[in-house]
Amino acid sequence: MSKLNIHRKAKDSLKIKLLVNEWVEKKEYLQHDIGIEKLGAELGINRTYISNFINDTYNSNFNTWIHKMRVDEAKKIMTDNPNITMGQIAVMTGYNDQAHFSKQFKIITGISPMKWRKEQTNRN
Repeated sequence: MSKLNIHRKAKDSLKIKLLVNEWVEKKEYLQHDIGIEKLGAELGINRTYISNFINDTYNSNFNTWIHKMRVDEAKKIMTDNPNITMGQIAVMTGYNDQAHFSKQFKIITGISPMKWRKEQTNRN
């Protein structure tokens, strides 16, 4: 690979990193219908480049990366708003229903969101 191609690739990676970081800071991952195709269209970047960036940067595929960020957001919401329902949290974090939210939460954390909330309440 020529020096020019290496430089171009590094420049492209930095561009992707900046765009993805800005997208994350705006919490765009909470959109209900987000997918890698839509993310690529929103950022003006080929889906393959974004996919490779996420895989390399986060050691995760796109869907797992999105679910981890959503679960982290759900934890913040539960901590800050102890009376909010799981159904409301599910919608606020981009899930269409509580069942899918609970399933993903358990996959990521190893416990249900209800159990997680109860453990946090008992700690405080």
